[in-house]
Amino acid sequence: MKGADQCPRCASRRTIDIDAPSPNGFYARVIRGCRNCETIWEPFDPADTIDPDERYASFIEPCNNCAFRPGSPEQGDTAEWKKTMASLKAGGQFYCHKGVPIEPKNENGFAYPADGKNTAKMRLCRGFLNMWGQNMLKQSLEGEVTHA
Repeated sequence: MKGADQCPRCASRRTIDIDAPSPNGFYARVIRGCRNCETIWEPFDPADTIDPDERYASFIEPCNNCAFRPGSPEQGDTAEWKKTMASLKAGGQFYCHKGVPIEPKNENGFAYPADGKNTAKMRLCRGFLNMWGQNMLKQSLEGEVTHA
């Protein structure tokens, strides 16, 4: 896929992989850094997406540090996770962090597009999509039982 090996900020191909375990396993162990603008991000293999030719295609499986995996750091803060889940149930969406510049000072730890509105440049999280699909199936089945 065009761009998978480029810096998400400046598009440079002058990158280096860094083995740097993050505190509490929040970020992936291996991160990629840009030698040009010093941006860092979690790299990914396009072959792991449902369409390797589509830059922002969702992954086939949730990533190894997905917020939706049991025991994730995101779920550790129960009150905050409940707020996240409530916003998702109200129609919100959850985007993947792979390939997004890491920004520890941001509320969610990543530098998603500034306005949050350009979803064409954001990948839906596979863990979120799986949860959403399971909930839709459950609601559908409960509706069938109720109407039977």
